[in-house]
Amino acid sequence: MRAHEGPGSARPVPKTKSQNQDDSIMGTNNSSIVSKRSVERLYFPNEPHFFRYFVKKPQRRSPLINRGYWLRMKAIDQAVRQFLEQDSIKRKIVINLGCGYDPLPWQCITRYPDACVGVVFIDVDYKDLMIKKRAVVQNTNELNSMLTNIELSEGDVLFRSDQYVQLGCDLRDLVALKRVLTNVVDIDNSRFCLLEQLIPDGNRHPFSQTMMAHFDKLQTPLGAVRRYPTENHQRDRFQNLGWPKVSICNLWKLWNSPQFITSDERIALDAVEPFDEWEEFALFGCHYFLLVADSPNPEEATGTTQPSSKPGMLVQSSSPAQFGIHGRSTFSEYPKTQGCKRFAAAMPTQSHNRAQDNIGVFGGMGLITRVDTCDEYSVDGAKYRTIAARGCAVTPSSRMCHTITDLGDASLLVGGRTSPDKSSRECWLFHKWLNTWERVDDLPWPLYRHQAVNLGHGYVLVSPGRIDSKTVSDRFVVWHRRTGWVQCATSGERPPFSYGAVFVASENAALKDLSCSRAGIYAGGMSVSSFLLEDIWQWELEGLYSETPDLNFHRLEGFDSRLVARFGAVALNFQGGIYIVGGVLKNEILRQSEEVCVFNLEGNSASVSTVHHEFAPPPLLIGSTVFATKNSLVITGGSAVCFSFGTFWNKGCYTLSVSSGDKHHRENQSPDESSELPTGVWKLVQTITAEAPRLASGARSSAGPFSMVTVERVRLGPNTDFEKILQASTPVIFEKADIGPCTTAWTAEYLKQKVGSDREIIVHEARTEHMDFKSKNFAYVPRRFGKFLDQIESGEKLYLRSLSSDRPSEQPADIAKDFPYIAPDFRLPAELSVVTANAHSSPLRISGPVNMWVHYDVMANVYCQVRGSKKILLFPPSDVKHLSFDPGSSSSNINVFGEFEGSRLADTHPYEALLRPGDILFLPPLWPHTASPTSGVSIAVNVFFRSLSAGYAAGKDVYGNRDLQAYEKGRQDIAKIVKSFDTLPPDIRGFYLQRLSDELSQKV
Repeated sequence: MRAHEGPGSARPVPKTKSQNQDDSIMGTNNSSIVSKRSVERLYFPNEPHFFRYFVKKPQRRSPLINRGYWLRMKAIDQAVRQFLEQDSIKRKIVINLGCGYDPLPWQCITRYPDACVGVVFIDVDYKDLMIKKRAVVQNTNELNSMLTNIELSEGDVLFRSDQYVQLGCDLRDLVALKRVLTNVVDIDNSRFCLLEQLIPDGNRHPFSQTMMAHFDKLQTPLGAVRRYPTENHQRDRFQNLGWPKVSICNLWKLWNSPQFITSDERIALDAVEPFDEWEEFALFGCHYFLLVADSPNPEEATGTTQPSSKPGMLVQSSSPAQFGIHGRSTFSEYPKTQGCKRFAAAMPTQSHNRAQDNIGVFGGMGLITRVDTCDEYSVDGAKYRTIAARGCAVTPSSRMCHTITDLGDASLLVGGRTSPDKSSRECWLFHKWLNTWERVDDLPWPLYRHQAVNLGHGYVLVSPGRIDSKTVSDRFVVWHRRTGWVQCATSGERPPFSYGAVFVASENAALKDLSCSRAGIYAGGMSVSSFLLEDIWQWELEGLYSETPDLNFHRLEGFDSRLVARFGAVALNFQGGIYIVGGVLKNEILRQSEEVCVFNLEGNSASVSTVHHEFAPPPLLIGSTVFATKNSLVITGGSAVCFSFGTFWNKGCYTLSVSSGDKHHRENQSPDESSELPTGVWKLVQTITAEAPRLASGARSSAGPFSMVTVERVRLGPNTDFEKILQASTPVIFEKADIGPCTTAWTAEYLKQKVGSDREIIVHEARTEHMDFKSKNFAYVPRRFGKFLDQIESGEKLYLRSLSSDRPSEQPADIAKDFPYIAPDFRLPAELSVVTANAHSSPLRISGPVNMWVHYDVMANVYCQVRGSKKILLFPPSDVKHLSFDPGSSSSNINVFGEFEGSRLADTHPYEALLRPGDILFLPPLWPHTASPTSGVSIAVNVFFRSLSAGYAAGKDVYGNRDLQAYEKGRQDIAKIVKSFDTLPPDIRGFYLQRLSDELSQKV
């Protein structure tokens, strides 16, 4: 909550930089095992659970995190299993370096009992961490009962048994590590397994940037990946260190390997929970590798066989992909957070210039949830605005992964989904000149992740897609207003069922007569068994106007198809070629230099060329919407959740200009020629919102001077979308949240013991129940912490708002640094990761029977009630004019608790929040509020965080309540304006200042 509350308290003995880094590194283990426990609970229901003993309060992670950790766990399990089951006369030892709380020994003994006979498992990690792990093993019968001849000691070897040993050692201390391992390991006959991060496409790749920034922020920078960023670097690293046989594979390639996971296993995973984050899963897999290195004398491991090629239609090729098409990219930044969408679809919309349509991007996944808005792009210089829909009585609901096909004066929207198991059969026509939507024939089945192409004369061909998270459609269908949906017949060889494929018709298909056949390309996509396909097919459709159009396929082979067979890409005709943008490839990262390519098929000759674009800033072309104009490709939106590292959003749209002309000219032009391309730059000009019902203004729920609104109470869970709540900017109570053991542990005696009874602090000592910041009816007084707790227990009017123990006038409060011995008892739930990632300060608040003054905070914050109970009254920002805030002040002297029956609050709209232990109140920025304990003593932790990307006051902001920079500058400008009228007579001065005041009010 708040600010201006006085000097700080005495400092504890600070930790060294090395100790803080050790704590941060060990902290990554805590997050990791929670994720692994989530996987264990969901994906391994039929085997004993061992993570449960190290994770007391499980949390269900998102499907992406679950599947990513499943893959990591599977990779390690397979490597260890192969080692255990390999024939050898020697005793086997499995050493887990940096093991954390990983229960690998117990998992292996349970899963592979015969192979584990005589095997010794050794865990090595920080001594402090291993002591905690030892205590869990020692006190858990399910763990120690599997071990024999257990011995405990306090040296390097902390725990010893016949099957399992624990060693405490800092892995950075190589001398100590060698000392503790010398007697148990034969380095000359060993196998080394490593699972680590990669930077497969350089530091500028958005996923790599997000990943590295995440670990830097945790103060656990990834040193190895900076030095050895690629698979080749890692292979050379181990070979140069004397490991002659090194096998390395990124996890995405491992996922696609039938030797690693069978089709049945992949299908079984989809039955556990709905999953549709394939692009993000591929990005994650490409940024992690599994390496197995053998010393010079290991037993030989079995190899893998390569799949045989299939017969097909051979074409001549100029592959590998040529690099010869130059374009010029121009970036147009989005206004604030507008334009951020992924998996939307584009359609032409009318513009003031009849010669050039605008482009509307409808639906998609927004910053918080799926949206039903339409973002319009144009080349004119209009200033961005948000407007309500005009002329549309009914519009499609919010959705993503749908298609929109341009038919000329109308566009056909097909399908889409909300969640992976909630897809839509709806189809709509958007009439460009009438600016209206019309509901047309529903699909024969729900569909998303499909593609659609214009065949001319009002016909649209739709490819297979997903029906739900477990089912893929197996039919191509054609739509026309006259016939509705018609299923196509296929004869001969046909592609496997898939979704998210590259599907496009030849450029002149829409211009042909109805009696002529249509043709195009169908490539890549995801199979029913979640396997990325590599085949490229040429399709031909005959009998378009018949009752059953006939669709034939021919496989194209004999050229480098790697860049064409993608998943999740956008494919469209442009200047005589098929341009393919974004998506992901099988087995490897789609490099930024290959994100845009052109496929040409002329007769029996095929070629693939990359387009040189130099996008700046580099985008992440996942879920982007792309449309073609005369001389440009326009790329809008796009985003990906970068595993557990954060979400990356493209911050604007890109206009990629490519010169017109024939294929030969495009591929042989120089960069100088491309610099003469047309300069029309597309940008977001407006967002059209669907009409929403509104509450009647001035409505009140009860009689009296004002009505009180009770703050909504919700439960945090997997479906909680905190970013949506943040955007709504309305208070919410997350009840019974898991904020750690503090809710039961923080008794007065416990706090005295942990913090120290003699620690000096500064507290507010009030003369009345209501503290008034303006009249200063309180004093800042020193107290010993133990005495302070005793006094508030006895009812004295004291209040502690902790400040930084180091430099209270310069640094914000941080409970982890200011109270390090109790801070581990408190945590924010994982669903509030946005708060943690953007945290500004976290003061501890302990109060007796005293009320805080009304004030507002510029930063958003969450108020976590730990002990006792508290009532908080809040007012929406629009009420600030009724609460007696002086200009430039964030505090009011109104005692709202004493004004309930008066008239001063008659025009306000208060909210009431009653907080109990475990409740978390989300307080949006600028909501005036005050608090009063309803029990004798109240203890809380208040976490302030930055909810705006920019605009905060420059310089120090210890309390998080300095007004925004624009407001402070505005006050200075007002002072200058008023001063400029000083030489005029009072009546004239007043006349013009009143007019300026009215003008400002009108603009507000």
